[in-house]
Amino acid sequence: MKTTIIGSGQVGLCWAEALTANAAHAISVSDPQPPAPAKAWSERTGVPIRPEVSAWISDQDLVLVCVPGSILPFVTDSLVQHLSPGATIVDMTTAAAGAKRESAARAAASGIEYIDIAITGAVALKGVQTPLLFAGKRNAAVEELLAAAGAPVRVLPDSAPGDAVTVKLLRSVIMKGIEALAIEALPAARAYGVLDQLYTVLGDVDQAPFTDLLKSMVATHPAHSVRRHAEVLEAASQLDRAGYPAELTGHVAGKFAVTAENLARTGGPADGTFEASLEWLDTFALPATTAPAAEEVTA
Repeated sequence: MKTTIIGSGQVGLCWAEALTANAAHAISVSDPQPPAPAKAWSERTGVPIRPEVSAWISDQDLVLVCVPGSILPFVTDSLVQHLSPGATIVDMTTAAAGAKRESAARAAASGIEYIDIAITGAVALKGVQTPLLFAGKRNAAVEELLAAAGAPVRVLPDSAPGDAVTVKLLRSVIMKGIEALAIEALPAARAYGVLDQLYTVLGDVDQAPFTDLLKSMVATHPAHSVRRHAEVLEAASQLDRAGYPAELTGHVAGKFAVTAENLARTGGPADGTFEASLEWLDTFALPATTAPAAEEVTA
């Protein structure tokens, strides 16, 4: 199987390393500005890193696109120009769903298959064994490649390119939000001399599945928004007193304040279940005039 990897950053390099160890794949790599680790890998393995995509890619079976999402349209330009019909593009970028759908449509017009793969974990920790989401038409060659690398894959049913990254970016709202709160809280905890104690009291989070915790938060959010708003305001003040600006924590307090206002105005959800709270929150988060079009959320 002739396989090309576009991009030799952290993601592209870990896949290049994994696939060059597999005799079933003849690997090519392309990157106009390979970073130092990729250059070292190239020298060590003898696999050249080509500076640009051109006619040499015409006989490739699979192309893994591992570049910043912002340049996906430009990479697609080159690929549809030079790949032969029957090839498959595996888009592993974090480009927006709309950009992925546009690229998939352009590929299809040239007889090229297109798979949307979303990486849903820390590549720095697990490399090619980081969990993946697969969206698009089932493709035996791609699934064999992922399996050969030992990548855990979940295939989204009845999906199309753009669906996997939609799920990933929603996950990022939560996980990157936690990261941002951590860099706001942990330095202050160290300044107060209670960092180890904070780790200890956070241990209750490990006692149940994370998704159960999230659902519990949403279910109880409306009814407890007034009390939690006051608590977050005090938490923000504590950060400020330690000399650590509570920028994000202040925004969190604002979210609780909005919920408290809506609670006073409407009386809250029909009951205290997750589903009822979600429905109630939707009435404020997604007013009819600004709700995404159906194709944006169900593509």
